[in-house]
Amino acid sequence: MRKYLFIFMFVSIAQLFYGQEKYTIQGEFPDNSLDGKYIILTDKSFLPDEYKRKWKASDDEVKILVTDKKIYYEGVTMRKPFLAQIYYDRPTFSGQTSATSFVIEPGNIHIHITDWYEEGNVSGTPINKDYATCVIERRNLVNRVLRTIRLEGQTQKDDNFHSFNSAFECFEEGELAFFEKYAKYPDVIRVMLSRYLEVKELNKRLVDAKYLRILDLMPKADRDILIEWREYTMKREEYWAKRRALTDSLNRNAPRFIERRVNNMLDITVK
Repeated sequence: MRKYLFIFMFVSIAQLFYGQEKYTIQGEFPDNSLDGKYIILTDKSFLPDEYKRKWKASDDEVKILVTDKKIYYEGVTMRKPFLAQIYYDRPTFSGQTSATSFVIEPGNIHIHITDWYEEGNVSGTPINKDYATCVIERRNLVNRVLRTIRLEGQTQKDDNFHSFNSAFECFEEGELAFFEKYAKYPDVIRVMLSRYLEVKELNKRLVDAKYLRILDLMPKADRDILIEWREYTMKREEYWAKRRALTDSLNRNAPRFIERRVNNMLDITVK
């Protein structure tokens, strides 16, 4: 009897841990200003309008204590790699970041934040190394140029905007390379890719063929979700466009009170 009980317990434990893979997160901040506080670790793989996934991500948030300007966390995942983010409580103002994104995957993940104004450098695992090179470093460069433009105002305007355009093109090239390499992991790229698919203006429905090519590289189920989501954004934009047009029309025809004085008497006319 004991023998069978032992076998049953062993099988149950094996089933519990089957498919789970361990990962660790080691992070370091620029100074000790966050010591004793908690940073938030959360899933960021959901699309802007996927409310159920957003609520679940919120429920699954993890708080990690900062000690001597460092964090350490051990976790297990049964999912394929996915995009995540850590939030830290810092005073925010124009040009400052308060979060760093990275990919949760098996292995030892390192996050090194050297400047509060920029996302931290991520390393230690294969996808995160590519993410740092292709995305984070280039995005930090774009934000650096933007901060320079804000500080200098109109001075050296042409040079600054030329630098911004060059940095942004470099950033887009890096993201595209990252999309192509990791299209097999939709939860890693879907949020970033969605920015190039979303309809924000009715006259801008065409999607660059290079991003449609990424959709073709993704698993069918995830590709279909993104296509359906894009169709939803088109219908949503049409709705708001019609609503704005109706509101503008009503506002133009709204009655107005016009005050005028006739023989020192106040006359109010409704038009």
